[in-house]
Amino acid sequence: MYFFFLCFSVIIFYSESEIMIKKIYKNKALLAFLCSLVLGCIIIVPFIITGKGIFTLWADYNIEQIPYAQMMNYSIKEGSIFWTWYNELGSNFIGTFSYYNLFSPFSIIGYLFPFRWYPYLGGILTILKFAVSGLTSYLFLKRYVKNKNYAVLGSILYSFSGYQLNNMIFHFYDSVALFPLLLFALDNYMYDDKKNIIPLVVCLLSFTDWFMFIGQGIFTFIYFIVKVFMKEYKINLKKFIYLAYEVLLGILITMVVLLPTFLFTMSNPRVNGSWSFLNMFIHEYPTRYIEMFRSLFFPSEIMCIRAFLTPTNYDSVETYLPFVGSVLAISYLFKKPKKWYCVLTFVLGLFMVVPILNSSFVIFMNTYYARWFYMLILIMCILSIKCLEDKIKINSGLIVSLFAFVVMAIIYVLLPIIKHKSFVFDKSYIIIATIFMLVNLFSLFIIFKINNLNKRNNIIFICTCIYISFWGIFTIYKYRDEGFKHSDFYDTYINSYKYIKFDDVSRTNSSGSCQFNLGYVLKNPNIKTFNSNLNGTDFEFYSSIGQSREVSTDISLDNKLNDFLSVKYVISCNEELNFDNYELLKENGIYRVYRNNNFREMGLVFNQYITNKEFKKEKNKIDIISDKIVLNKNQVKKYGSLFGKDVEIISNKFKYNKNGFESNINVSDDTLVLYTVPFDEGWSATVNNKKVKIEKVDNGFMAIKVNKGNNKVKFYYQTPGLKKGLIISIIALVMYFLTIIYNKNKRSV
Repeated sequence: MYFFFLCFSVIIFYSESEIMIKKIYKNKALLAFLCSLVLGCIIIVPFIITGKGIFTLWADYNIEQIPYAQMMNYSIKEGSIFWTWYNELGSNFIGTFSYYNLFSPFSIIGYLFPFRWYPYLGGILTILKFAVSGLTSYLFLKRYVKNKNYAVLGSILYSFSGYQLNNMIFHFYDSVALFPLLLFALDNYMYDDKKNIIPLVVCLLSFTDWFMFIGQGIFTFIYFIVKVFMKEYKINLKKFIYLAYEVLLGILITMVVLLPTFLFTMSNPRVNGSWSFLNMFIHEYPTRYIEMFRSLFFPSEIMCIRAFLTPTNYDSVETYLPFVGSVLAISYLFKKPKKWYCVLTFVLGLFMVVPILNSSFVIFMNTYYARWFYMLILIMCILSIKCLEDKIKINSGLIVSLFAFVVMAIIYVLLPIIKHKSFVFDKSYIIIATIFMLVNLFSLFIIFKINNLNKRNNIIFICTCIYISFWGIFTIYKYRDEGFKHSDFYDTYINSYKYIKFDDVSRTNSSGSCQFNLGYVLKNPNIKTFNSNLNGTDFEFYSSIGQSREVSTDISLDNKLNDFLSVKYVISCNEELNFDNYELLKENGIYRVYRNNNFREMGLVFNQYITNKEFKKEKNKIDIISDKIVLNKNQVKKYGSLFGKDVEIISNKFKYNKNGFESNINVSDDTLVLYTVPFDEGWSATVNNKKVKIEKVDNGFMAIKVNKGNNKVKFYYQTPGLKKGLIISIIALVMYFLTIIYNKNKRSV
């Protein structure tokens, strides 16, 4: 009986699944989504299983994406939406984390769950990003082929290109997954006169990552100009004006985020940089040209241990398409160079090799990044699938690829001889990548001997999926292998909150043996951070005392700066600290927690001052700021009379609040009180319920005047530009809905 029941169930399941598969095959958009979803599962799920539910990679993914996501989650839920204390010395929450996907749809999904769940959600969300990338790229690509199966193939070429695999560790993959929607929306307007889509897509991409959106906007403008020039787009003044209106409307809807973020980011010194005339046109390092050339023809490398040329590379220079490489794209370029997508590719090639043009995608910073290459890859996907559909022979692509192999082999041999040093950092990786490159070329050569077009395309699709499965798993394995050589217990890091608990919110620091960003996991301020997006006054202060600070802060435990910055506790990871001022409070075999007995409560008073001009000449700057307050000329005139007296703190009680802080401080005489909190225009302060002026002192911190006796000090932070941005967004949103109504009524007339 059970046997017949089982057989009946199998028959029903088979028949139903066959019907379902046929339905999916007809719905190509769903098919593209599911193909990338399944491939994402193939390369990620094994590592989720081996990680006991936690998916980890290396560096930025482990100590940025996961901790950042947790911190954003609990900050929003507790109401710390203007200022966060959990980011180093404290920072503008929206300004800092809008760059790190604060409003990304994938992050919003994460907010639906408890913040401690995120280490278990990370892998699932990464798979979802691959799937969404497959869907969005399909929606864009399908217009350019008659047979939509080619667009499905193109979608997985885009979703799992060398660039995407290489950049899995970074937060901006959210933008990469959604980017094709921007070109899709533009095409829909220009070809089909479909309105109201562009504002939504612009809004979505701006919210997801404003910085990446700038580059996407530049690319879309180039894309638009080329298609107009090639007469692919038919444009008139009326159509152009309405297009500009829709783009502007989308930007204005996002002003609730863009305006405060703009005001915040302009104070970050990383957005500045000067160019020499020569460096505008020629890359400073010739190896960059070799990297670009290699990336077109050889499978992708990981960033942390490179195979050749440089030991590490975080520039995102990868463009290899799964299995097919550049063979199909090059073959199409040779055959139909006058097509608009070929012309666009030539233009983008120019942007690749000319530094000043390349920098246009990153607001003309002189720091080299190739993080716009995914946009070039999307165009290469068009060329590749058009090559298949138009039945173009791939001889030219194969010849160029083999020539590239010979060139790289020559470089591999000659470069060490010319430069008198080794350029090989992972020989096994070179061998494996070379074997795969040659096997792919040979396989394509054999496959294109097949006359049956459907059979040929099916084999290419299968080979592409096999390649993605292997190289994806290999890439993750390599990242994890390198990431865990120096960190044996990542699960200990992510679960550190179970071992370390503080009774109050207070600043901490970590020893050299600890990972960065431990404070985000502990839900407590920790000044050992890896975060390139801080308040500009943080950078100003660190620069003034000669403390290096670009993308991370790492202050040694013997530095008196810990005392000045009110570091109350120090965390050590598997090492004993032998400093007189650190008192061991707790030890559990994994972590040691020490109390800093030289800790100075937040709210400092000084009997002496030093001018900015004099301070610049001093050598022992940290000793100086420990004893004197640094003032500008106007502040000396205004407050100079308060100094030279023996002012003492009788009592001082400091408390961190959501979006601010309180300080009950009793002093023996009128004086200035310094708080080592980054100065920001968003701060307002009251003393005994009376508003007072906040002074920027010590090249980046805040001070206020207090009177003799007890002073109830309150500071509150309101994100600069947020209210104005919100008003603009609401007005723009109303305009958008009115535009929809107008267009709908116009069509019905």
